[in-house]
Amino acid sequence: MPNGKMGKIFKQMQKMQSEMMKLQEEVSSRTVEASSGGGAVRAVVSGAKELLELKLDPQLLQEEDVEMLQDLIISAVNEALRQADKMVSEKMQKLSGSLGLPKDLL
Repeated sequence: MPNGKMGKIFKQMQKMQSEMMKLQEEVSSRTVEASSGGGAVRAVVSGAKELLELKLDPQLLQEEDVEMLQDLIISAVNEALRQADKMVSEKMQKLSGSLGLPKDLL
């Protein structure tokens, strides 16, 4: 492979690395929200997949069905995590498209 072509590929790789770092910072600071039980349980998750907020309707705490409450919490958190994955995936696809990379590469 000619030396000039290698240099071009190297520059593209550096650009991709820089863009990936920017993307990681961006999605880490973004949040997604999901709820369950008709909004009785609400979870907010960062793009870094950290649970940032968990809100419970006070009415749930007056009921005696702890198992139902646990299920609602798990459901809301899992949905928020799925939404965080989707957000990151969409950003990665945009990045790979802007760099001319195949979508299935990332």
